[in-house]
Amino acid sequence: MSVRKALRNKVPAVRPGGRPRLVLLGPPRVERDGKQIELDTRKALALLAYLAATGQPQSRDRLAALLWPDADTERARGALRRTLSTMRSAVGSEALRTDGLRVSLDDVDVDVRRFRTLIADGRLEDAVAAYTGDFLSGLAVRDSVEFDDWQSAVSEELRRALAGVLERLSLGASGGPAAIAYARRWVTIDPLHEPAHRALMRLLAAAGERSAALRQYRDCAQLLDRELGVTPLSETTTLRDAIERGEESPAAPTRPRGDNVHETVGDLYTLHGDYMKAVASYEAAAAGASGPTRAAVEHKIANVHHRRGDWEQAERHYRAALRGAEGHATRARVSADWSLAAHRRGRKTEATRLAREALSLAQRAKDDRALAQAHNIIGILTEDRSHLERALEIAERIGDAGMRVAVMNNLALAHRRSGELPRAIELTEAALAECRAIGDRHREAALYNNLADLLNASGRKEEAMRHLKRAVTIFAEVNEPGAMEPEVWKLVEW
Repeated sequence: MSVRKALRNKVPAVRPGGRPRLVLLGPPRVERDGKQIELDTRKALALLAYLAATGQPQSRDRLAALLWPDADTERARGALRRTLSTMRSAVGSEALRTDGLRVSLDDVDVDVRRFRTLIADGRLEDAVAAYTGDFLSGLAVRDSVEFDDWQSAVSEELRRALAGVLERLSLGASGGPAAIAYARRWVTIDPLHEPAHRALMRLLAAAGERSAALRQYRDCAQLLDRELGVTPLSETTTLRDAIERGEESPAAPTRPRGDNVHETVGDLYTLHGDYMKAVASYEAAAAGASGPTRAAVEHKIANVHHRRGDWEQAERHYRAALRGAEGHATRARVSADWSLAAHRRGRKTEATRLAREALSLAQRAKDDRALAQAHNIIGILTEDRSHLERALEIAERIGDAGMRVAVMNNLALAHRRSGELPRAIELTEAALAECRAIGDRHREAALYNNLADLLNASGRKEEAMRHLKRAVTIFAEVNEPGAMEPEVWKLVEW
């Protein structure tokens, strides 16, 4: 199995003289010298977008299988050659580099890379302006489920990044029309997220537009009832009541930390499986932080090294996170994650000790999220399904999607050990659907792999092979540049 190189998304300044420009945010298009260049097939545009957005060389076999999955090898390679010829005429031979094995796209101005770089540099208003539409809006590639999956995952990742920027601009601004505009856009891209509605309500009330603020509450309540069948949270109704009473300054959340941009970018890189970039972003966030804030970032760095299977680095950062953590709940979460790392490393005694500490701390703190994590790891270590069921009940009650995914996967493995394959498949499929919505590529690959094993055990060989191929593709993409990381491929339970 091959390893994909993961190159940094550095965006050099645009140079004159015909450098191609690729617009992927919104309806995709290619421009050169200020003029739009037409590509004669959707697959040519899709191939160009894939090379540009991944920012790394790809093997010819990989690209042929991605876009022509139903064709035999020779037909797929022929279609790829013709498509590359079309692309070369559009972007130029200096941009499209090919040899007998690999294809890469160099020296092209790509708006997706620019958007990410603007966020990393803290140029938030410019980042919002650069986001001109959803990723590859309107582009559909026939007969390529894998490309559709990739397109959907990248689109969701970029929308989350935009939402994070808009949140900072809405909550961190001093008010006025600009802040209101950012909050409105935040609501538009994330309409079921109540903090976005509350931010807009506060800004409207502060601007003297009480009627508009109360109307925003009604819009939020109606949307939640229609889409989810729930009522607004108490925090939202409390804010509405304060506005109705005419309070001048309804309580607002704390302004985001200055280093939060790096941490947010690190979160996105972690979900996408770009682990070296994630560590670099978290380290930048940690550099200017101290106390509990730094401890929280250390915890995230530890979890990235955990995913990579770098146990020494993971342990070092878990220890640093525990040293700086405040409160039983935070210490419980760190201990639970460290316990899982020790378990995956084969250190059963250490894993058990840390898991028991995590449960004790979580119970003392009466913190649901920490309790869910503690019950989850104890369920893994003891193979006691009741702990996993307890963890799932808590995760569902508090709406923790990531924990739900983890526990459903682990419960599915427990059902498989008991021979209950239909229930195991049902749980894994539900976990996979939710994981794809979150956009966690590494765990998505693990779920595809687990589902392939379950389907194979159930005699559904063709379905199993299809899921296995998807797992292998994603696993390869989250390896480190130039080296195989065996632990990345071994993720089964978490």
